[in-house]
Amino acid sequence: MADDSPTQSEGVVFSSINPVLDEISYPITATAFVERYGDRELERTNADPISVRELFGDMGKTTFESPDGVRQMLLSQMPSGSGGRTHYSDRGGTTPTETDAAEAAATQTSADADGDDTRDDRTT
Repeated sequence: MADDSPTQSEGVVFSSINPVLDEISYPITATAFVERYGDRELERTNADPISVRELFGDMGKTTFESPDGVRQMLLSQMPSGSGGRTHYSDRGGTTPTETDAAEAAATQTSADADGDDTRDDRTT
């Protein structure tokens, strides 16, 4: 069976915790998870590693039903600044630049929204 667990998401590297997540019997509470694996650290692309205990220490009886549930909660508990570069995408291409045509269209749209009639064929 192929392992389809994500190794990285939103700037958080899961490779150190994935083997644990795949071996746990679910459901499991956050308290039990922290007792067993609280010292495990997750690498982050924009910050120092962070431990499971730091993320889940106060979650108490929150229950996880699957490895994906734990991963999602880990992501949601990450402090801001943990993710990758702002506005970065690995999908290829570049960020669009504003062209003269786009600028003119934006100006036209703005004028239309303000109620200005910009047509040259007006009759008075």
